[in-house]
Amino acid sequence: MDWEAGVQFKRGLIIGSTAFVMSPVALGLAVIMLVATTGSNSGSELTADSLRIGGGGMPAEYADLIRQAADSCDIGLPAAVLAAQLKRESNFNPEADSGQAQGIAQFTPAAWESSGIDGNGDGRIDVWEPEDAIPSQGNKMCALLKLGQKHPDYNGSAIELALAGYNAGWGRVDHFRGVPPKSFAKGQTYYYVQSIMALVPQFEGPLDTAGSDIVADAPASVQTAIAWALAQRGGWYSFGGDCTNALGSAPAHRCDCSSLIQRAYAAGGITIPRATYDQVNIGHVVDIDHPQPGDLVFNPGSDGSDASPGHVAMYIGGGKLIEAPHTGAQIRVVTYSSWRDSTSDETRIAKVVRVVQS
Repeated sequence: MDWEAGVQFKRGLIIGSTAFVMSPVALGLAVIMLVATTGSNSGSELTADSLRIGGGGMPAEYADLIRQAADSCDIGLPAAVLAAQLKRESNFNPEADSGQAQGIAQFTPAAWESSGIDGNGDGRIDVWEPEDAIPSQGNKMCALLKLGQKHPDYNGSAIELALAGYNAGWGRVDHFRGVPPKSFAKGQTYYYVQSIMALVPQFEGPLDTAGSDIVADAPASVQTAIAWALAQRGGWYSFGGDCTNALGSAPAHRCDCSSLIQRAYAAGGITIPRATYDQVNIGHVVDIDHPQPGDLVFNPGSDGSDASPGHVAMYIGGGKLIEAPHTGAQIRVVTYSSWRDSTSDETRIAKVVRVVQS
């Protein structure tokens, strides 16, 4: 195996395991300069909704699967990272077979046995089906990202630690207290993380539906509110923050879920209450299957109910919501279906309210 050529390296995926299973998939990808430097302890500034399709970005047929896999992670897993990882793993080839790992996400048989899920609900868990493999990749990366966020003292950002765990197993990350160094296994994991992080900008891009039919038919006040909210993407959530400087460093001026909504509508010239449990009582209740841009969408959250919900987002059209999710996550765009189809008591839709009538 030509470990020096910068080819694909495989991994043991069982969290906490010290197993290190590797097999190369020759993609001809050169190791290029690191964008987010391994060794930094700063958090990732990437946002989950940003994904470039075509034009050097990712194939359109896998975009929704990747977004949904990112959206299903409640701690801000960037879709562009999943896309870059698939590029590195298989070059988006669902039939890729290294001899030791298989499919678009290149799971080893042992890893698939423990981590594969039936993503498309067809009753089979098939490593060769992107509809199963990509959600499985997302679940695994989300679990690893949660571990990474618990170790700010480790060498590497939480995203870098998750990638290292995906490649080498979390046991190796614990052993080295961060991304394994170049001296470990001839730098396999180190360069795996570097190359994926360097590929991420290739897959980042503006929200692909922005500027199209999202707000084209909405009242001017709603268009302004949505545009303002979208401009805050990437700002870190801060409970109680007044949302006067969402992208700044002061927690008191960052956003929580309801201050994001309040400030967005203020930008459109409309005054609404500050708190979620007051916002739910304004406007007109509408059918959850027929939201319009600007509608406020509520779920119970971890501390609320249908009558007094704990979380709110804004429907922006195009089957998407913008939200300030929770502590440790950034303001992001997620799919409406991730709420509408949820069976969780915390994330299912409790009510949809229209502030401005068309």
